[in-house]
Amino acid sequence: MNNDASALLQALHVDLDLIKNAIEAEDHATTERIVGEHDQRVRDYLHAHGAHSAPQALQDLLEQQLSLTTRMRQLRDEAAQYLRAERQSTRAANAYLQAGTLA
Repeated sequence: MNNDASALLQALHVDLDLIKNAIEAEDHATTERIVGEHDQRVRDYLHAHGAHSAPQALQDLLEQQLSLTTRMRQLRDEAAQYLRAERQSTRAANAYLQAGTLA
């Protein structure tokens, strides 16, 4: 693997770290921007070097990406649970208010 390929792979790993940090900080605009840039860099790498040029390095990148995807799913599930609880609380409060006006 040449220096350009190594540098690009390192940049891809850095992208994933930056995405993780932006997600944890709930900085959605930055996350979106970095994801777009990362996607283009992956495409550029594959176009220039091919998918078979550094299989272990690409496997490591994929594992980092899968770890990030797992974290994103966890955050999504936590948000969904919070929203369900919020809806249930709102329904209960509305029912309580309605019952009070009927009495």
